Amino acid sequence: MNVTSPSTSSTPQNALPPFDVYTMIGPVVLGALINACLFGGLVIQTYVYYANFPNDHRAMKLTVAAVLASQTAHVICVSATLWKVAVYGYGNPLTLLIFPLGADAAILFTAITGVLVESSFAFRPWKLSKTFTVPLISLVLCLLAQCIALAMTAKGFAMTNLLTFEIDENRLITLAFTSRLVCELSLTLSMVWYLRKQRSMTFSRTTTMIDRLVLWTLGEH
Repeated sequence: MNVTSPSTSSTPQNALPPFDVYTMIGPVVLGALINACLFGGLVIQTYVYYANFPNDHRAMKLTVAAVLASQTAHVICVSATLWKVAVYGYGNPLTLLIFPLGADAAILFTAITGVLVESSFAFRPWKLSKTFTVPLISLVLCLLAQCIALAMTAKGFAMTNLLTFEIDENRLITLAFTSRLVCELSLTLSMVWYLRKQRSMTFSRTTTMIDRLVLWTLGEH
């Protein structure tokens, strides 16, 4: 009868790859610092917006306020993740086996911010083109990305092992990034196309005159 030792027959659930502070803690610290800097820029932009556009529609003002609130919660979650990784778990790599709750919540608030911004930008192509095709496609992509992000958040909260989660949910993670990228690219490209079309149709004479002035100025030199 062949008897094998339990320690050699399977990989322990609490096994970690060789601990490397540069790849495990470094990205969290760097990401938290960059996130804090970007949040400062968002606060300044929000102040400038409310100071210079007091007559904007109430829906737009509420959207800006909701984005600021969501990002405030996001910064708190990222800071909690940094504390958990760099302070609470200092000297104990086993604490990295489970995704910190702050990081799970950060995924949720990232998704909330994304759907707020993308849904507001989906209104712009409709305003420029007066057709519902592009805005509806953008909204569908936005909702798809939001559903995937919510599924990621739920699975993150239920996670018991980070290593197995990364392997098991690799497709979901890739789909989450891809759907968000496709949504934002479709919004950006559609707005550029409509603005360029409107510029060529509405301001063709003005554009021609400016081009001639530029050519004359360059020709003199």
